[in-house]
Amino acid sequence: MGLLQRLKDDLRSGLATLRLGTAHAAGRALEETELLRMRLEMRKLDQRLSDLYKDVGERSLDMKERGETAERILFDAEINRLVEEMQTLKESRKNLETEMDEIRSEQ
Repeated sequence: MGLLQRLKDDLRSGLATLRLGTAHAAGRALEETELLRMRLEMRKLDQRLSDLYKDVGERSLDMKERGETAERILFDAEINRLVEEMQTLKESRKNLETEMDEIRSEQ
């Protein structure tokens, strides 16, 4: 095999390695972008949960100050609606955490 043939083979091998590395880097960048998007979504869920906790607390305190009984506060339709929304958001957050763990484990 001549020198020119070896150079040609080395060049092909180098290009194949470069393509593979580029594909790997692009895939990694996509995974990191997806994780970043998920972390942003997680922050939004956390903020919404925080707002709901505040709303429940304010409503409960307002009702208590008006002289409502604990039982009436406990069964208040608005408070129950807020609590159900909180449970839904917590479930969404848990699912998002699971998805993030799956992406991390693939790396």
